[in-house]
Amino acid sequence: MDNSQYLQSLLDNIDNDQGYHKIREYGRTYGFHNIYYRRLIWTKLLGIDQQLPYQEKEKCLQHDQLLKDVNRSLNTITQVKNFKEIDQLRKCLMDVLDTIFSHYPNYSYYQGYHDVVSVLILVLGVEQGYRASVYAAQHFFKDYLDQELSTTITPQYQFIRILLLRFSKDTNNQKLNGIMTIIEHPTCVIPWILTWFSHSLENINDISRVWDFLFCSSQNTILYICAAFIAIHHETLEVTDEDDLVGEFQDFFQNLNNKERIQDIRLESVLQLAYMLEDKYKFEPICQQENIQFSQNSIVYQHNFKSQLSYYNSSDKLYKSIPKKVINYIHDKSDIILNIGGAALTYLIQYYIVKI
Repeated sequence: MDNSQYLQSLLDNIDNDQGYHKIREYGRTYGFHNIYYRRLIWTKLLGIDQQLPYQEKEKCLQHDQLLKDVNRSLNTITQVKNFKEIDQLRKCLMDVLDTIFSHYPNYSYYQGYHDVVSVLILVLGVEQGYRASVYAAQHFFKDYLDQELSTTITPQYQFIRILLLRFSKDTNNQKLNGIMTIIEHPTCVIPWILTWFSHSLENINDISRVWDFLFCSSQNTILYICAAFIAIHHETLEVTDEDDLVGEFQDFFQNLNNKERIQDIRLESVLQLAYMLEDKYKFEPICQQENIQFSQNSIVYQHNFKSQLSYYNSSDKLYKSIPKKVINYIHDKSDIILNIGGAALTYLIQYYIVKI
């Protein structure tokens, strides 16, 4: 069975016990391969249904700023081939953004959110892209849309710096440790965080692969991917004068599409390292130890984020359902249990738990 067949079998069984867990593990390890599977699986992971109507609204209060950003968007995506196609996509993008910010006037648009919406439209189409964009605004990017960016972004790049200092020390990577000791404010990661790399990468397949990983992870996983990207590519950074390091560092990592500097983004290596960093360097303990402070309601905290997602709800339902299933099974087999006693009860429970 090849990967596509196996992924199809996971998708067919996604609503079964542990179905979402298996899909998430697959998505983190391999990604979802192509637009066909992404349309099916992203909508499942986001729990998008048909109950959220898409009806174009009048211009929102932030229309002028949106229009400026939309008019310079999409031309870096390599798969968007011609000006006519770009113009059509920009019109769809503008309509969706106007609709979102008309429906949710309490959200303050930030530069870069149009890149997020453009990816969702390109992958999912206009109507599902709209629904996914609303979900993303309410959950994944909520901190940036309803709070001051300075209060939400600063602790995030502080965390990335501390993470890299710890990792470089543990791996005896003196160059990385030296760089991150000097770089106190790695602001080059801001567009990576705010757009999930959609502003910084030009290939929609690369962007979508990052999103596969993120849709199957915790909210703070984006910080580990940012750290992994720096850890993988810092070796290419050539600094002759330490006084120029800050400027060189920011310039090097701000333009990930500069083939003269980064010929191969080594995306799978980045994601594998992010997986390892996430497992070894836990988010909340580092924040506590280093006094990195987020808003109490921030979705970077797992307890604020976890209940929002259908695949986490699925896991909760699984754990809650096992005792109920066992009780129902015992009830169905009560005549057997009464005849052969307590030893059989233990055996039957163990058998049924394994079976389910």
